[in-house]
Amino acid sequence: MLTAAGVGSGIDIESILSQLDQIERQPVTALNQKREALDVELSAYGSVKSALTAFQTSVKKLDSNSDLGAFVASSDDEEVFTATSTGGQVPESVDIEVLSLATHHRLASEAYASATSRVAQGSTTFTVGDESFDLTIDDTNDTLEGMRDAINDLKTNNSVSASIINVDGGTRLVLTARNSGTEGEIELSSSGGKKGGGKKDGPGSNFSEITKALDASLIVHGFTVTSSSNSVSDVIEGITLDLKGTGTAHLESSRDTTSLRASVDDFVNKYNSMTDTLNDLSQSQLQGDQLPRGIDTRMRQAFQLAVDLGNDDSTSMLDMGFTFDRFGKLSINETKYTEALDAGVDRFVTAFSRSDTGLASRFSDLVDEYTKAGGVIDGREDGVDTRRSSIDNQIDRLEYRIEKTNLRLRRQFTAMDQIVTNLQSTSSFLASRLS
Repeated sequence: MLTAAGVGSGIDIESILSQLDQIERQPVTALNQKREALDVELSAYGSVKSALTAFQTSVKKLDSNSDLGAFVASSDDEEVFTATSTGGQVPESVDIEVLSLATHHRLASEAYASATSRVAQGSTTFTVGDESFDLTIDDTNDTLEGMRDAINDLKTNNSVSASIINVDGGTRLVLTARNSGTEGEIELSSSGGKKGGGKKDGPGSNFSEITKALDASLIVHGFTVTSSSNSVSDVIEGITLDLKGTGTAHLESSRDTTSLRASVDDFVNKYNSMTDTLNDLSQSQLQGDQLPRGIDTRMRQAFQLAVDLGNDDSTSMLDMGFTFDRFGKLSINETKYTEALDAGVDRFVTAFSRSDTGLASRFSDLVDEYTKAGGVIDGREDGVDTRRSSIDNQIDRLEYRIEKTNLRLRRQFTAMDQIVTNLQSTSSFLASRLS
């Protein structure tokens, strides 16, 4: 029984079939090379999109008037107040006099022998501003510490905290308003009997005031301001004052030019990184493709266009200190950058952050044009996918044809091998007979 084509005849049929298969597969090899090139092209488009998206991230940091060169506030005497900027839009310079600080209302019970001493049973209503809650003292909690825990654990209580202190003369239960100022003043109304501590008027009848509820008072621009809290955030827009003591201090707020410069430098670095990627791709995977060069050209043109600042005012990125060297690298001209800031930090910030017409919108919109769903790069990728699909279909058809051809050739060569084998056998027989 023959195990391989050509064994009987001695002809190397397997080698012949292998060489014929290689010849048949040359179109498939060529198509696979084209497909690999398309894979490289598709990967390159992904690299372009990633570079543009990274650049857009830095651009969006320049799109907020409050975040770009955010305002910082300071006090020249932090023992009077500290100041924090919370998104201010204009610089401030204000003398502020703090007349008094807000205090938390405190009440203390009369002195007891210890925390386990019995207290009067009964009911007490706590009223703090518009809120109130009821407390009941009975056999389960009629001690000083039991009353403390009952107050603190009461779910309807959002305004009073209770604690126990051991001082000269005995142990006392202290009630403290959770909110400062007169809005946190605690009022008690009790009823009860003699059971427990023996007090006739209930568990809240023996408390006295130890700290009066006072509002904070300060003078800003000559006007009096009253606040229930020592954290004042609704007087000067975009600034929170944390009052620390009485006295006069000066508040100053201005843009943080250090963080502004950091954002500008990040913009420059990301832009150069993006253009480096585009240049590399235009000389390698996307050589001959106009996309990288086209993006680079449009980005460069965006630097040349004027920026509308409103009120008949305009500027350009070159006037703001941005410049290109002969290799196309973006950098900052320190002299022009300083001059631009001297002309107005707000003006510089507005050039980037102005809605719709600012530089941040300009560059972000340009990136979106290429990277958004259905954008330029998506169109290129769809084209590559279509071509890859077409090649895959061609390869499938060729593989099917090659398989059929190989089977046909193997049958033909096998038949030839058998004929040759038979002829060789007949030849040997005749030769032996004739001899």
